[in-house]
Amino acid sequence: MSKKYLCHAATLAALLVPGLALAATTGAEFQPAYQFFYDAATGYLGRGIAIVGGLVGLGYGAAKGSAVPAIIGVVLAIFGALGPTIIDTIFGSAVV
Repeated sequence: MSKKYLCHAATLAALLVPGLALAATTGAEFQPAYQFFYDAATGYLGRGIAIVGGLVGLGYGAAKGSAVPAIIGVVLAIFGALGPTIIDTIFGSAVV
């Protein structure tokens, strides 16, 4: 019984995989939403959130007397500022 299930799963995967290859180039109806979120994340909103996250982490770390929250805050600020561009580059150049 398990061989039959495996055969069906493999057949289903073979039928669905070609559809996934086109997923990066289709979906034009989502382009405005993608552009809005990307612009918000890389613009002043994203930078402001990254700076506030970094300052909150630094403040919490200073109040607690520990360097770990301060380091997490700085890493959050760096990832918040650079993350959207890195993610867009990775997924934009990926060949599925």
